[in-house]
Amino acid sequence: MKISGNTILMTGGGSGIGEALAHRFHDRGDTVIIAGRRKEALQRVADGRDRIHTMTLDVKDAAAVDDFAKQSLPTSRR
Repeated sequence: MKISGNTILMTGGGSGIGEALAHRFHDRGDTVIIAGRRKEALQRVADGRDRIHTMTLDVKDAAAVDDFAKQSLPTSRR
């Protein structure tokens, strides 16, 4: 397993433990995709960190989760 240089997808990255983990992973050299309901909170976490990317997602909405999964997969795997 690589210690850095990974791509990590995490939900709940807009605050609390998710925010702290996103920053820690970013700082060790990983690319982090954070997902959550509040676009503004996600953007605040990503500000100034070039390898943190944001996507809005409400996990309570099954159709939104399906769309999110389709957007997240590489084109060749859709």
